[in-house]
Amino acid sequence: MLSNFQFIKKMTEAHSPSGSEEEVRELIKEELKSSCTFFDYDNLGSIICGLTNNKKVKVAIMAHLDEVGYLVENITKDGKIKLFQLGGIDPVIALNSVVTIKTYSNKKIYGVVMSNIAAKDTKLENLYIDINCETEQEVRSMGIEKGDSVTFSTETIYLNNGDILAKALDDRIGCVLGIELLKEFANCNLNYDLYFVGTVQEEIGTRGGKTAIEKLKPDLVINLDVATAKENTRMYKKGPCLVIADKLALGNKHLLHKFIDIGKKKGINYQLDFLKGGGTDNGPASNHGIGIPGISIILPVKNCHTPNTIVNEQDYLDTFNLLKEFFVQLNDESSDNKV
Repeated sequence: MLSNFQFIKKMTEAHSPSGSEEEVRELIKEELKSSCTFFDYDNLGSIICGLTNNKKVKVAIMAHLDEVGYLVENITKDGKIKLFQLGGIDPVIALNSVVTIKTYSNKKIYGVVMSNIAAKDTKLENLYIDINCETEQEVRSMGIEKGDSVTFSTETIYLNNGDILAKALDDRIGCVLGIELLKEFANCNLNYDLYFVGTVQEEIGTRGGKTAIEKLKPDLVINLDVATAKENTRMYKKGPCLVIADKLALGNKHLLHKFIDIGKKKGINYQLDFLKGGGTDNGPASNHGIGIPGISIILPVKNCHTPNTIVNEQDYLDTFNLLKEFFVQLNDESSDNKV
């Protein structure tokens, strides 16, 4: 079992869909308060945590805080709670899942996602949350209003074969990796300033990536995320995936080959990948100002954007070790003014 499993559990069980990332942000600040010398925020709520010593070069590890979820869009006269979707969720997968509604006053109420038609024909507009109320007034008396946030409700557990099952591994596992790397280098005299940037609203258009990059203006970006495993291309238990290209950005070639070289020399599993269906926060970085060199590194997972996502422990460790060696070598190179 990973030594930081309890922290992973806290992070994944936190309620933080797009636009309501407060719980995860506070967990991160608490975890890094004894390690980081710098904390800042953008105006959307992204958090910037740094090991700073006024070096000329800023290196940012990025991962997004938010998870897929819903907002309360409407409450019907017969007590059904209708949904506005945040991020890509298959309505058939959402059907029958247990969810948590968080009110503006931070009260949490549990319910079940239901539909009034057959599962195979289910669409978002057919879904609603049942909290065992029969009238609109009864729902509102519990403190629920339009705009309240909704997430899946899943207990994070270790499976027998070294896999971790949880909601929100997209992208809390990337956040945990970034946090652990900052803790790893907290007592090192780095030749560059190293930051972890937890971005908001990635699932609805890499919005926090844009604003956080504008706030920090890093010189180099390593973006961490996850994607669904596929046979023969993005394989589960075969290590992290170095993204050559996605819909928003091309991975920087020098960084790509640096990671390939580390993987080969250190015997660390890695894969080469294309994200054909979407983009990551490396997109806003690549297109900021005159362009920031960056690359996305993703963990292959099972059941992404569902209540029950699964990640492999060894894939996590391979990703951490690949990144750790990269930052060690970057420090050596920067001491020779090569960065």
